Amino acid sequence: MLKYCIIAVSEDNWEVIRRENVYGAPETPRARSSTQLIKPGDVVIFYVKMRGSRKFGGKFVGAFKVVSEWFREDEPLWPDEVKEGKVKYPWRVRLKPVKLGVAAFKELVPKLKFIEKKDRAQAYLVGTPANLRRPIPEEDAKVIIESLG
Repeated sequence: MLKYCIIAVSEDNWEVIRRENVYGAPETPRARSSTQLIKPGDVVIFYVKMRGSRKFGGKFVGAFKVVSEWFREDEPLWPDEVKEGKVKYPWRVRLKPVKLGVAAFKELVPKLKFIEKKDRAQAYLVGTPANLRRPIPEEDAKVIIESLG
């Protein structure tokens, strides 16, 4: 069954995702849950975290279809990996853009059903994937994707 997941990323990593059409996860038990949850055909919606952002912080920036199985890579790709000269996110998956754009999270909160406690909306962006490592409902995914302008 097709799943929709939100993944919160840094703005620097978003630039790599957009340019390379690839996402990477670290080698941790929690990250492994992402690689087991997200499968080919699923849709991943990226949200840029506020911290360290210059332009896209607090916004959804794109939806991508997962078009490969997870694979292991030993070459640094992400800015922090390149800077440190070591791979931190070895598990990678190829992506195909569904829709790119910008949609403010704050403006969408009232319309999103998976955010039950509207006054604590940011809490639903924690974890990988976000929403406590659970997919979001298809109707919420459609609201976000349609809002990407």
